[in-house]
Amino acid sequence: MLQWRRRRERGATLVEAALAFPILILVIISILELGMAFKDYLTVSYLSREAARIGALAGDDPYADCAILLGIENLATEGDLRRIQQVRIYRASPTTGLPVTGFNTGSWRDNGNPPLCTVPNDPMDTWTVNSTAWPTSDREVSVGPDVSPDIIGVRITLDRNWITGFPPFRGSMTVDESTITRLEPKAFFPDS
Repeated sequence: MLQWRRRRERGATLVEAALAFPILILVIISILELGMAFKDYLTVSYLSREAARIGALAGDDPYADCAILLGIENLATEGDLRRIQQVRIYRASPTTGLPVTGFNTGSWRDNGNPPLCTVPNDPMDTWTVNSTAWPTSDREVSVGPDVSPDIIGVRITLDRNWITGFPPFRGSMTVDESTITRLEPKAFFPDS
């Protein structure tokens, strides 16, 4: 009788484990996938903030857009750089924060070398800077009673593929983050 009871308990344990195991695997995969997606969101958010800060400090310097793109290249990992689809540098509306008249677009070329960034563009460049949409010479960095510095925005788009391909996590998603900040006034820079 005791032996029969042990076999029965062993069978019940096996059935319970068979029912719980798929749920446990789903929870583990979900934690992994969502954790990696959150890491990508934090990365893009960080890069966008830092790029906007670099742009705010560069102001109306002719190489401001290149400084932003090179800053992204220095801060991001090689893997993240390969997945960046687009970097937009734009003039933002002071009331809404949305792009105003146009934007400069820097786009990552496959197997490119981000330090190659010149103004005007050279065919060997790996970032494309369209300086006619919002030329750095048109950026307002003065402070006065009737004038205030422009607001610069940086939008970064990163492509994210799910790792496991497990049913709720199939295909890819786009992580898209924007940051806006006011250009630093010339008043804070010493005259040279």
